[in-house]
Amino acid sequence: MIVEARRSTIAHGLHGFTIEQLCETVGVSRRTFFNHFASKDDAVLGIEIDANDDTLVEYAAGRAVPADLDPLASIVALAIEQMHLVGIDRADEALVRQVFEREPALVARFLSATDVQLAKVTAAVATRFGWTDPTDRRARIVTEATAALLKVTAETYFDDAYDEAAGPTFDVLLTENLRLLRAATTTGQEPTA
Repeated sequence: MIVEARRSTIAHGLHGFTIEQLCETVGVSRRTFFNHFASKDDAVLGIEIDANDDTLVEYAAGRAVPADLDPLASIVALAIEQMHLVGIDRADEALVRQVFEREPALVARFLSATDVQLAKVTAAVATRFGWTDPTDRRARIVTEATAALLKVTAETYFDDAYDEAAGPTFDVLLTENLRLLRAATTTGQEPTA
């Protein structure tokens, strides 16, 4: 549904097709659509209803990733785990770019959904590590640092000039960026190349 919603948006614009047409094209009922997505915009952006909630509950309870990981490494591990479940596809990322070019207003919706997800991850981190004092900013700092790592990694990995065959996988690149962050913030001496 997501890929077809993106293709339809690129071809016809967000208002150039209906949910019913999308459902007919992919062969699902309207009910099935609304079991997964709150709106057509969400389908285009791939924002599924409660998509990661179970995983975040498991993470907060000390499961989903190894229990001995520090907060930053645990969120990176969680992100890698989620990427394995969802899959990373450079062609799909290109579709998203085309969607944003065709419908720039969706960028704001995407950023809003990202903020909601970051808040959920922050709450899970706080629970997992016992940072329950509302004035404790550590969970948010760790979550935002991980978001920055993911952004830098995605910018590198999804760059048109990136050679997927010769370069590291997303997982390896993200893990390497975590290593570079740690080195840069603890000693400042680690070379970046």
